[in-house]
Amino acid sequence: MAKLPTACLLAVASIFALCHSACVRDDFSESSALKLSFSADTVLFDTVFTTIGSSTQYFKVYNRSGHDLHISSIRLAGGSTSPYRINVDGRSGVTFSNVSLRSRDSLFVFVEVTVDPTSLNSPLLVADSIMFSTNGNIQDVKLVAWGQDVHLLRSEIISNDTVLATDKPYLIYSYLLVDTATTLTIPAGVRMYFHNQAMLVVAGTLKVEGEQGSPVVMEGDRLEDFYRDKAGQWGGIWLTAGSRYSAISWAEIRNAITGITVDTCFTSHAPTLTLSHTRIENCSYVGLLARGAKVKADNCLVSNAAQVCVALTMGGEYRFYHCTVANYWGDYIYRKGPALLLNNYYLYRLEENGPLYVEPRDLVEASFFNSIVYGSMSSEFQVDNIVNGAPVAAQMNYHFEDCILKVPQNFDLTDTEKFTRVFTLDPKFKDSNAHVFLLDTLSPAMGIANPAVATDYPIDLNGFNRLTDGKPDLGAYERQE
Repeated sequence: MAKLPTACLLAVASIFALCHSACVRDDFSESSALKLSFSADTVLFDTVFTTIGSSTQYFKVYNRSGHDLHISSIRLAGGSTSPYRINVDGRSGVTFSNVSLRSRDSLFVFVEVTVDPTSLNSPLLVADSIMFSTNGNIQDVKLVAWGQDVHLLRSEIISNDTVLATDKPYLIYSYLLVDTATTLTIPAGVRMYFHNQAMLVVAGTLKVEGEQGSPVVMEGDRLEDFYRDKAGQWGGIWLTAGSRYSAISWAEIRNAITGITVDTCFTSHAPTLTLSHTRIENCSYVGLLARGAKVKADNCLVSNAAQVCVALTMGGEYRFYHCTVANYWGDYIYRKGPALLLNNYYLYRLEENGPLYVEPRDLVEASFFNSIVYGSMSSEFQVDNIVNGAPVAAQMNYHFEDCILKVPQNFDLTDTEKFTRVFTLDPKFKDSNAHVFLLDTLSPAMGIANPAVATDYPIDLNGFNRLTDGKPDLGAYERQE
């Protein structure tokens, strides 16, 4: 085969080079008729706490034309004093010059905001914009955030009786500890936001004094829509062993790992916790976990936990009046336990990998009156008192009276010492998927509660009087037409 002359090879190479140059040549247009497009005209942040950075939001910038464009500048209108920070295609700064955007291409702009402390106790509007200059055209994307000044508590120990101020919310980092022989009082309307894993630890006494229409709210500190129903954002409330006389009324506790942990009360006559008109919702472990404690609850909702909604373990004494325990956590396949668990022992080892010992603990009482225990599993009630095939040598006393209890059809409800007027019918919640546990129009829970019990606890979780029609309903909510 004949070789091509060198001159021919050079000519061919030149042709390829010209073709390649033609393929990649710039086609930047300076026409003022060409403008940028944006995936959003406004970047909106939910409430951002002072000094604490927000989550990152982003939007996209499009060149939808058939020509390449030079964006002369991209800049924060507020300049270096702006509370916002931006990143354009991987580069951080305040101003960016001569940014190329090819035809039919796009680029990302990421935005964060930090709000400086102010003397304002109410939410304040923090606004700015990102300006784009292209071929003489000035376009902008607005930045809007609500800033909120807070009391910031980081690894704080309360060693003297304290009443929290109501002027602005509280943001807790790591923990807030109430020391022994000390009382922390939280008045109506206080909002407490907890950072990741943060806890309220009570070795003394906790008094939560919310009111109907002005509850005390405890939740995680991520307030964006994405986190609104994400469980496990903070540790929860822990009443440590020896804590006593705590009382929580009209509170909303949500999106924790364990909503409330109530440990052993060393004094038998002292109630560990009195719980009233309180919602404990959406926990990644347990809603209410009691361990050898003494708890009384009325008009409470404990709903949706990855493990168990209410776990009464290691014995103890418990009474529930007009409460709703409802577990519809995802699909039951992914849930590890029932809505309600009773237990009368604990297991321990004296040394690592040593023999496992059983410590019996008397369940002196677990009584439920005018209440509902239901959920998405075939059985939402479990009695745990068998170890190695034998019953634990401790009391296991429980009783349901005028209740709806989700158990299998073959479950024996004839033992009158444990079950009095107990029904297994679907209570027909209004919308369990949307976490709305009001009673629907045709609910069989309507009008069958014991009026004598309802007389002692007449106000439901929404503040309605359940005695108005003379036929009170089961559960925490009285049906309203």
